Amino acid sequence: MLQWSRLHPYNAVHVVKVAEAVSPARFEEKINSVLQAAHLGQVSIDEARGTYRIFPSPTRCTPRAIGESDEPLEALYREIERQLNEPFAFSNRFSPFRFFLLPSRGSTYLGIAYFHAVADAESIGQLLLEIAKACIVPNPDSTSWSALRPRSSLRAPLGNPWQSLIRSIASVRQFQRLRTSHRPPVCEPPDLRNEFCGIALGPESTAIALAKAKHCKVTLNDLCLAALLLAVAPLTRSRFPTSRSNLSAACVVNLRDSLRPGDRNQFGLCLGTFTVTHAVPEGISLAQLAQDVQTMTRRIKDQKLALGSALTFRASRFMLSRMPQDKQRNFYRKSYPVWGSITNRRVDDLCQASGLDAVTDYVRAVSAGPAMPFVISVTGIAGRLNLGISSKPNVIPPQQMAGVIERFVAFLTAPE
Repeated sequence: MLQWSRLHPYNAVHVVKVAEAVSPARFEEKINSVLQAAHLGQVSIDEARGTYRIFPSPTRCTPRAIGESDEPLEALYREIERQLNEPFAFSNRFSPFRFFLLPSRGSTYLGIAYFHAVADAESIGQLLLEIAKACIVPNPDSTSWSALRPRSSLRAPLGNPWQSLIRSIASVRQFQRLRTSHRPPVCEPPDLRNEFCGIALGPESTAIALAKAKHCKVTLNDLCLAALLLAVAPLTRSRFPTSRSNLSAACVVNLRDSLRPGDRNQFGLCLGTFTVTHAVPEGISLAQLAQDVQTMTRRIKDQKLALGSALTFRASRFMLSRMPQDKQRNFYRKSYPVWGSITNRRVDDLCQASGLDAVTDYVRAVSAGPAMPFVISVTGIAGRLNLGISSKPNVIPPQQMAGVIERFVAFLTAPE
């Protein structure tokens, strides 16, 4: 991820809504007390080695206070877009966190934007909920802060030599499949801007999506990947006469289960990725495509092939280090031609573990990549799904992107 940060702001945003009024002063006080207790301070980056180090002394963080609005969700989504597009000021040492607060009719949205290369959704979710709990609960238990303290670099194990060989072969085959995939449009001149769209699916619509997944005998993630491929297919009708007639989508996965039990709650980054590639012929049903996707993802899960993404990252870093920066964005478009990505997370267990009953909503967003058209962050909470969709308007124009989003939601929620 550090290599991506040279090409565009690689930020992510989490927002929790609590059913109480929290003042900016109290939010600021608790932000800084939790960061200090957790030893989450400034960050320095060693670009030559592709590593970072977190120092225990934090820079004092002052949250951005947003005035109450008649349309709080619209104001929230505008702020999320702003945070995705504002780069962190890299220096010898800098704070990788920014915070904001938005009051909403007796409730409060508490948000964190962070430099994604230093932490994953698991760590940031726990950090944000600890801060929210400190704002609301008198004298909260602080023993859980010790789990937030960074201790050493989080690295998912590659496995024994035989497992490493299997995952290396799988990575090569993934690359070969991507070479048959239709590429997203060229995005020249480079535009680093993200647009953001938030969609809240109510309990009824969420129940329909879950029922569809159950009916197809697939996971919700498989259904989302299939819906993504079908949603972009109308933009790619020119692919059929060519040798690159397939479509590919990516998925980000949590690899913490592969760590030792004592390291699984440690603050840091432990993510992997995989791709699915399919011909997506005209007329294919969502059910059939979802079942085909599940055939691919089941093998990935059974053999833990997502652990091989570390090898892919190292290979791309090796190649990128030998390219001028103006060619690096095109490298991703040509070598990693995915049309979108899904990141799926259910936060009910995390909210329950924090002991915070006042959480009523949760929204996530992450920057789209150097050439990737869009990322859909799917967050499940209390029987509902929140979709945070960040997109590159220079790759898919806004009007076309609106159609992709509309089709994606319809595939998930329209009755059969």
